Amino acid sequence: MASPKSVDASLWWDPFSVLLTELENASLSSDLPPNLVKKLKDNHAWFVDTLSHFKPPNENSREALNSQQVKIGSHQLDIKPELKDKALKISSYLCLDEVQSYILVERSFKNNNVALDSIVHEYFHAVCIDYYIERQYLLKCTRRILAHALSLGSVSGEGNAMKEEALKLISDGLERKLLSVLQDLLSSNHPEQMDIDLFTLWAEETLVEDNLVLDILFLVYNESVCTCNGERWKTLCWLYKGILSGSYNFGKLAVSTEALRSAYQAKVQLLLILIETLDLENILQMVHDEIPFREGKSVFTLADVQEMEAIISTFNVFETKEAGPLILGWAVFLCLISSLPGKEENNVVMEIDHGGYVRQAFEAASLTYLVEFLQSDVLKESDGPVAGYRSVLRTFISTFIASYEIGPQLEDSALKLIVDILCKIYQGEESLCIQFWDRESFIDEPIRCLLRSLEGEFPFRTVELVRLLSSFCEGTWPAECVFNFLDKSVKISSLVEINHSSSVDDISTIVETHVPLHVPGFEGLVIPSRTCGHVLRSVGGNAAVVQWEYTQSEVLVLLMRLAEELYFERNDEVLLILDLISRMVTFNTAVCFALMDIGSSLHFQSTGMSWQIGSNMWLVEIICTLIRKSSPTSDGATLMSLGINILAKMLKCYPSHVAEVALKANIFDFSNGHDDSSSGSWLLSGKMAKMLLIDCEQNDGDCSLTISVLDFTVHLMDTGLKNDAVLALIVFCIQYVLVNHEYWKYKVKHTRWRVTLKVLEVMKKCITSISCSEKLDEVILDRLLSDSSIHSTLFRIVCTTTEALERLYISWHPTEIEGFEMAICSVLDILFIILSKFSKDISSSPPFFHQAVFSSATKPIPVVAALVSLISYFRNPGIQVGAARVLSAFLMMADLMQPYLFGSSFGLDDKQIGDLRQCVSYILLEQSEWNEDLFVAVVNLLTSAARYQPAFLVAVLSTEVKRDVQQSNAGHVKLPTNDVTFRSSECEKTSIVDAVLYQIERSNDLINSNPRILLNVLNFLRALWQGAAQYTNILECLKSSENFWKKLSSFISVISSVEAPSPENITETEAQDLAFRYQCQSAILEIMAHDMFLHKKLLHLETLAKEVPESQDRIQNTVRLEKSKASDLVDILSAWCRSSVLDNLTKSLSYCEYDLKLYLRAKVAASVITAHVMVNLANGDAGSVSVSLLEKSSILSNKFRSLPAFSELLAQYSQHGYSAGKEPNYLILSDLYYHLQGELEGREVSAGPFKELSLFLIESNVFQIYQHKYDADLFVTGKDAYLFDLKRVRADLGLDLWDYSKWKASKATAETMLNHMKAANSMALLTSSKLSALRALRSVLTVYADDSLETKSTAKEISDQLVFSCINHICQSFHDTVESLASLPGAPEDIFHYLSAQAELLLYLMMYAHKSLPLSVCILVLKTSGSGLKVLSDFRALVTGPAVMGVNTTVKLLLMLLLSAVEFSCRKSHLVGARDIISVEELAKISNVSLGLLPILCNCMAIVEHGTLSLTTMDLILRNFLTPNTWFPIIQNHLQLQHLILKLQDKNSLDSVPIIIKFFLTVARVRQGAEMLINYGFLSSLRLLFAEYLEGRSSSVSTNKRNPNSTEKTEKPQQIWGLGLAVITAMVQSLGDSSACSDVVENVIPYIFSEKAYMISYYLSAPDFPSDGHDKKRPRAQQRQTSLTDLKETEHTLMLMCVLAKHWNSWVKAMKEMDSQLREKSIHLLAFVSRGTQRLGESSSLSAPLVCPPILKEEFDGCKKPSFVNSRSGWFALSPLSCVSKPKFSAVSTTTALAIKTQSTENSDHVSQSYFSDTIALQIYRITFLLLKFLCLQAEGAARRAEEVGFVDLDHFPELPMPEILHGLQDQAITIVTELCGDKRSNEIQIEVQSICCLLLQIMEMALHLELCVLQICGIRPVLGRVEDFSKEVKLLIKAMERHAFLKSSVKSLKQITSVIYPGLLQAEEFL
Repeated sequence: MASPKSVDASLWWDPFSVLLTELENASLSSDLPPNLVKKLKDNHAWFVDTLSHFKPPNENSREALNSQQVKIGSHQLDIKPELKDKALKISSYLCLDEVQSYILVERSFKNNNVALDSIVHEYFHAVCIDYYIERQYLLKCTRRILAHALSLGSVSGEGNAMKEEALKLISDGLERKLLSVLQDLLSSNHPEQMDIDLFTLWAEETLVEDNLVLDILFLVYNESVCTCNGERWKTLCWLYKGILSGSYNFGKLAVSTEALRSAYQAKVQLLLILIETLDLENILQMVHDEIPFREGKSVFTLADVQEMEAIISTFNVFETKEAGPLILGWAVFLCLISSLPGKEENNVVMEIDHGGYVRQAFEAASLTYLVEFLQSDVLKESDGPVAGYRSVLRTFISTFIASYEIGPQLEDSALKLIVDILCKIYQGEESLCIQFWDRESFIDEPIRCLLRSLEGEFPFRTVELVRLLSSFCEGTWPAECVFNFLDKSVKISSLVEINHSSSVDDISTIVETHVPLHVPGFEGLVIPSRTCGHVLRSVGGNAAVVQWEYTQSEVLVLLMRLAEELYFERNDEVLLILDLISRMVTFNTAVCFALMDIGSSLHFQSTGMSWQIGSNMWLVEIICTLIRKSSPTSDGATLMSLGINILAKMLKCYPSHVAEVALKANIFDFSNGHDDSSSGSWLLSGKMAKMLLIDCEQNDGDCSLTISVLDFTVHLMDTGLKNDAVLALIVFCIQYVLVNHEYWKYKVKHTRWRVTLKVLEVMKKCITSISCSEKLDEVILDRLLSDSSIHSTLFRIVCTTTEALERLYISWHPTEIEGFEMAICSVLDILFIILSKFSKDISSSPPFFHQAVFSSATKPIPVVAALVSLISYFRNPGIQVGAARVLSAFLMMADLMQPYLFGSSFGLDDKQIGDLRQCVSYILLEQSEWNEDLFVAVVNLLTSAARYQPAFLVAVLSTEVKRDVQQSNAGHVKLPTNDVTFRSSECEKTSIVDAVLYQIERSNDLINSNPRILLNVLNFLRALWQGAAQYTNILECLKSSENFWKKLSSFISVISSVEAPSPENITETEAQDLAFRYQCQSAILEIMAHDMFLHKKLLHLETLAKEVPESQDRIQNTVRLEKSKASDLVDILSAWCRSSVLDNLTKSLSYCEYDLKLYLRAKVAASVITAHVMVNLANGDAGSVSVSLLEKSSILSNKFRSLPAFSELLAQYSQHGYSAGKEPNYLILSDLYYHLQGELEGREVSAGPFKELSLFLIESNVFQIYQHKYDADLFVTGKDAYLFDLKRVRADLGLDLWDYSKWKASKATAETMLNHMKAANSMALLTSSKLSALRALRSVLTVYADDSLETKSTAKEISDQLVFSCINHICQSFHDTVESLASLPGAPEDIFHYLSAQAELLLYLMMYAHKSLPLSVCILVLKTSGSGLKVLSDFRALVTGPAVMGVNTTVKLLLMLLLSAVEFSCRKSHLVGARDIISVEELAKISNVSLGLLPILCNCMAIVEHGTLSLTTMDLILRNFLTPNTWFPIIQNHLQLQHLILKLQDKNSLDSVPIIIKFFLTVARVRQGAEMLINYGFLSSLRLLFAEYLEGRSSSVSTNKRNPNSTEKTEKPQQIWGLGLAVITAMVQSLGDSSACSDVVENVIPYIFSEKAYMISYYLSAPDFPSDGHDKKRPRAQQRQTSLTDLKETEHTLMLMCVLAKHWNSWVKAMKEMDSQLREKSIHLLAFVSRGTQRLGESSSLSAPLVCPPILKEEFDGCKKPSFVNSRSGWFALSPLSCVSKPKFSAVSTTTALAIKTQSTENSDHVSQSYFSDTIALQIYRITFLLLKFLCLQAEGAARRAEEVGFVDLDHFPELPMPEILHGLQDQAITIVTELCGDKRSNEIQIEVQSICCLLLQIMEMALHLELCVLQICGIRPVLGRVEDFSKEVKLLIKAMERHAFLKSSVKSLKQITSVIYPGLLQAEEFL
């Protein structure tokens, strides 16, 4: 490719539209952004040369387009042939450089989407428009720079970029360039062969450029930035003359209405520039200071004056009236110069007849021309320096007045014109009004003199005076000055006919009236007789204007004029007075109060005026009367407009009174009256609509009546008043004005947008104030959501595009565009509020509004398309923010509106999605620093998409999205199969991802400078990680960024070590920033937790994939990639665990910011103001308090007066005579107010009635019902945390208005309340934010340390010391928080959430470190949780509402924490034993702490949800740490035992029944406890329990032997049965030989063994062994199956049998023939145990004799734990076979469970032992022990009976086991004990194993005893083979036993019984 062709770099320009937008948005109060400063410097040459920088055609440029590329400085163009041809044509057409033409054509086609093959006219038109727009934007940029610099004050000086640029423009010759450009424009000719449309366009745009150049030129000369010398002035003057005379082509350009307006504006602009540059103000100052012309600062010389005079003299004002004002200005200039001292120097000037010029000007109606100009739309619609132009005219008229001493003596028409001009100059310009009332303003003094002259003739000259005062009233201070001017006594003037009623003195200037003289037009105003007056001037004939020596306040006279009904037809004065009042009350609230207070003052009575005044509602009533009587004419509409506007302002001052008077007067003409609520009349009569149309079509065109009505409606809603009248007004505004106003005929186009904005304000106010709880609100809401005409109006405003808005800049006036854009912003706000506030529970039947929003048929375009487009409208960031917020809400709701949607992209095409992508990325990269709200709104948009519409986010983020999609299970939205698919196989980051990463890189800076931005970015990332499965590739892109995790988490370690300030000592902004930082921590920790969880899931997937070879490679590649990215995160967390970061983080986050004292202070402060409102209400002063708050206060006051304490105080006050002439109610309230104020200052109210009343007010929470939400960001965690809505509290109190009323004295107290509320808000926000971080910390620790999905090599550990330190921090923080609760009554819900979070984290840490927890930590946790339970138990009765749930949740967690601490302490104490002295001391501490916990736990049992935990914990404490003599008295005094026993029959508490019985088991082990259970009827309750849940059990037992898993109902009775028997067993044992024991035994034996014999049979039934024959192939499902629970039930059954069998007499008496069956079943069960192990050696048997799989969670956990016995003998070897049978939960779906069939499951020989298998074996041997014990007891009983009778009755001797059974048991015991105690094992045997050895030796010993009994009874001897085998085994056994001291007694006992059965055996073996 050939090298690019280079051309002049100055040919390039960046679009000036963007630069202009940035300049317009630049703040006046802060420095410019660096990028804007750079743009100013880069474009400086363009600003100086302005339009001349667009070059004419050039040969070099033409040749350059022949190359493929053109280089323009740093820019390069790729030349496209089709664009080149069009560029060349445009170049010749516009006379523009060819390269610049190409740039223009390329941009035009891109921006306007004009097809290349379109007709010539279309693309010519589009390119021409773009060209003129660029030119005008360039001029506007220059104008904006100068205007910005001038607004900063003097342009001179450095340090401001805009000032420096302006100075540089002036110094580089901007003035000269502008004059040259102006001359070129005036002389320009249109291109040849131009059609009429393009000619019109060219003419209009050329004139617009004239206007812009003249604006810039004016700014250059304004404020003396650049002086205009004589030469320049003459040049300008010749230009003006040429324009007027038609010498230029200027006049030919006025070919359209728009061109005529621009031409007229240009003439006026140049005229004002000429007058401005005459420097009249400076010359007037010289006259005042008496400075000669030559010594002054005038830029002109006398020679210049002569030459200028020569030019002026050539003007003919009669031919060109536009020259009249210039001639008059020149006359003033000459008059002032001629008035200067040194007239001999000014002979040339003196010879000029300036008076002649004045006459010419007046004859040419020059003043009328100025009036016409000021009345025209030129100034109203101009976006130029309007204030500067008005200032020029002000100076001109002021110097004219001074030059020719204008006053009231001037003829009426001329004076009226001057007054007209002044009114139109000052009205609307606050700066000019401020200057006018500033006595230091020299230039305004002549006008002030004129005003004082008119005042001298008041009220004769009322019209002129009032008009001027109205115009001087713009602004707060000018309005105050006007009121002060009127609110003084002045001499009254009137027109008097000199006759016999008046005498005239000799001088003929003093007159005296002999009779009272009525002032015409003011019937209430009378001049007393004998009053002298001064004749001011004669009017004609005998009439004269007389100023009387009688004074009166001007404002009172004017108000009286309003009240005069006699002259009601004279609307002109009434309208002017109303206008003056309206303007005063609009600009100054103090004036509004002052005017209303006039009615309640005594001022009228002191003046002697004959008018009766009632209250401060007098003026309101007058105005209401005027409004009510107004006629349907244009004047009537104006009067109504002014009156309603005044009422709207007064409504703010006294809401309740003004609203009552106005609605009572029915000013809006309700059809049936406003007070008939039952009639449902919500409509206004037709008069109001008619008046609105009259005002719009016939008056000035500003629709003032409509605006006033809408404004009044807004203020009425602000008061909180809700009745039918208000409803009618709202409905009228929305359904009539909103729907119809766009079709009205406006005189001024942009007025429509004023109406639109105001009616949208009404709608927005209406929506935000709807509570959905009142009937009227429901009516309004129904209309808003159901009226399609309202919806259509809204959509016609907002459903537009960026392109459409851009095109408006061609045809619309800037004011119209501004109004339209503001309307779009308002509608977007309304859409957002409705979608976010009224979108709950709409999925079944969405309102019509929601259907329309989500419909594709919405006109003019779908809402979503408009929103996507408007986000890219950079001219107005407000629209972008609004569109982004609404689109966020749209995405959140989209799933609920599926029937109205169309596809996952909502009907958006690829271009729209692509434009949105580019726009979002630009905003994220460029706008975070300069437009924070826009940045946040766009990030929230992405977050909303990530959470609710993954497919949409994928489309926005991806550069290419796959076509194949899969159906979403949730919302039926089509989702990509592989989220984001990038163009390359590698991870290619999109610009949006880059922008997000850029913000992460800045996180350390943002966390300090702007944490809000960082938080919103983190919320977006959190949303991505929460939906990780759908955003895998996006997450890979993020995590592949260098040091991603390090950058993301870098500031956490820094922040965690910084101590947070108190909420009371920081500002609201600082608190918000701190809250954002906590929320940033929360977001980051949650992201970490999600990522680690994802990582561990993938690792788990890797282990599963090894069993599926076909997917192994793919999964392992994914896991390998994930491992590499997760290592950084793991390293960071590991570093935190090794350093102090985690410790500091835990310490920081566990500390609760909630200060209850601060919260209480805010409530006390609120009660002070509540009392203050009630006091003033009692005194009849409602002040500026809203109606809604007054209603609340009134209701509260009524409740307050009904309190006994109030009645008590009333009696006391009456008894002591405290009333002092005042109402006692008022006195009590007043005293209470001061009591509360004292409490706020630290003086607590003493106990008594006032204390009760103060507590009532404090807890009334009048202001706390205003719950405030932080709505700026959608996904901010703590946005619902604010306790008080300060803005609404301030508004409802009308606090800003207290300065103007009697309430002013209490304003400081109210501000104090707001400060306390603000501190409470900050505290609540910080607490909520920190709470989220605390919970996130728990999540990340949980996932980090969780090893359930990891191997030991990959599991992460947190050091014990770190855990203990964290536990200590949390305990301390928890204790501090609880202590603060204990000290104050009442607490909000938030604090309980924090306590819950602290307890959760503490519980997790306890569970994590349970294996290594020292007893000291357990003691600390016990104390902490105990103190918390004590306080919260007491607190439960004090809280209400949501706080109750918070308390219950916290108590539950504390009970769980307490239970864990007790369990760990038990485990620790059992492991350590008494060998460690320190632990013994700690155990003593635990006992002491536990003793204190018992009353608290007894108290907690009263709550249903806490009973089980409390009982379990107490049971553990009683059994492990306390002796009965210490705990039983406490239980006896505090435990509601009867309540517990009754709960046994509560069907709703079935789950707690086993817990209760276990506790009764502990109690029953104490004699007093057993007696207490008997006394409270436990046995009866147990019988009822058995009857309820064991009913029908016999049939299920017979049909379902040993299958405890049949139903849930059969599981629970098993537990209840065994535990119940255990309690009976313990009771019998505890009662000993007492009579109570006998009663129990005699009652229990028949019941248990007769009525419940089937249960005994069930649990003593022995399983059958599988046969070795054909039955071996019987399905496993038919094999007998038991459970560990069943085995324990059997144990409890046998224990009871053994205990009862000891009571031999009772047993024999009750059992009769039943004991034989028990013995048989016991022997069969023994045989099963004995024979079970014999099958181990039988290779043909692969089935376990007992099927006992794990069922409970603890049992499954036990299967994972290693064996603790490690024996390969007996049932310890056999039980593992029992555990691998088919589990209970066999019906697991193969889609979710991984079936792995390995050799280990097929070959039972390889089944490994476990904790659970050992437990089963141990349970079997416990049952064996009890069976043997029962049989031994039977044998002993038979032996005693034989001794008694003297012989052995073999027929009735109890059945005993066969020797073979007993031999099997002996062999098992010998083998196992020998193995466990042999020399192959360690000498140190665990306690658990020791107990097993002792149990087995006891089994062996009893088996030997029974064998001895059998041998003796049967008379047989031991088999020889058995003796030999036994000899060998016992030899090894005794040898192994003798190695261990704990078996010493067992060895001795064993030798004794062995020597009896096998005499000589031990001697032979030398063991004796």
